[in-house]
Amino acid sequence: MRVLAGGVVRWKALPEPLDPQTAQLVVELRQLKDHSGLSLKSLQAKTPFSRSSWERYLNGKALPPQAAVEALAKLAGADVTPLLALYDAVRRESITAAVTSADSGPAGQERAPEPEIRVAALSVAVGALLLSAVISVVLITDPWSEHASTAGVTGVGKYTCAYARHGDQLFAGDSTTTSRLVMRNATGPDAAEVQCLLLRHKLSPGDVDGYFGERTEAEVKRLQRLDHVPADGIVGEQTWALLRHVG
Repeated sequence: MRVLAGGVVRWKALPEPLDPQTAQLVVELRQLKDHSGLSLKSLQAKTPFSRSSWERYLNGKALPPQAAVEALAKLAGADVTPLLALYDAVRRESITAAVTSADSGPAGQERAPEPEIRVAALSVAVGALLLSAVISVVLITDPWSEHASTAGVTGVGKYTCAYARHGDQLFAGDSTTTSRLVMRNATGPDAAEVQCLLLRHKLSPGDVDGYFGERTEAEVKRLQRLDHVPADGIVGEQTWALLRHVG
């Protein structure tokens, strides 16, 4: 965003991958901001959201929470009802896209169609699910240490943080995803990437071991609360944007 002579605002071009509904939402938020006559600094002073948060919301880098949409509409004296209808549609689409991405293979490639399931294969799958459920219970209820209970679990080990900046995004060298869902008891490079990025936000997820345990989840929730997004402890597209943002 640039302010030209006479107070005219020239906005940055929206990111190309933005879907039409999200782009429309951002454009309408920009119009409300222009109508209000408030600067980003003023928005920070008049709402619970930081200047950097407003910069991300108004440039299509992150989906704003509903409270931010309502606050901007109120400051601009606009009817929030149609805006919230558009916001709900965008959010549903964002959740659907995140789940679809989580079900895709490496580098966003769709998985090959599953072959016809036979009775024997189904039995194996059910057995694997039961085993997974037992492991999950052990991981959650272990009274001594989350790290002791993950010994030998695939994806858990020693990871390094090799930070690199690409545009306004930060990467730690373990994963390049910006949308795959990562949550409690997840293991592997995505979980390690979350831990590294939390460290860069001056948060304390514990060891960078690729295990998304209780401590990592607590620090993700803390980051979400600081940026006024739903504090569910799940890293999806919106929380990845917070983690990767270079302030």
